[in-house]
Amino acid sequence: MATPENARAGRGNATATAIATNRWGPYSGAGDFAGNMAIILASLLAALALALALHAGVRCLLRRRRQRQRQGRGVDGVEDLEKPAPPPPLPPLLVYSASGTRLAGAAAHECAICLAEFADGDAVRAMPACGHGFHARCIERWLAVPASAARRPSCPTCRAPP
Repeated sequence: MATPENARAGRGNATATAIATNRWGPYSGAGDFAGNMAIILASLLAALALALALHAGVRCLLRRRRQRQRQGRGVDGVEDLEKPAPPPPLPPLLVYSASGTRLAGAAAHECAICLAEFADGDAVRAMPACGHGFHARCIERWLAVPASAARRPSCPTCRAPP
């Protein structure tokens, strides 16, 4: 004879079997989770490896291009016939004093390159074309940047030629 406990246990097994065979439930494909996760992880690892390889390849190509340009060759390996332009002449060297040195610009008391204020006795250089003043070391570094078609040395404040 079936007792209520046995009936409940039997019904419980029937319910568990019905859930496992029910393909409409939200967790019907939960058994495939491990397989799906393995595929997703494998694809992510492959994408990461591809991205790292691409990054390394681009860095290698850029490094080779930079080395060729430093050796005086063009990008295609042919030597450039032009000589590099000589650096522009440096502006005259002055000794800064708050009372005696007159520099152009609203912020004539500070260097526009390093943003530090001038102190009495600092070596400054004033650009001849515009009169803007800068620390000697700052403007020497600024003007030492190699001139290219896109960037030519100029006054950092107003872009006047040196």
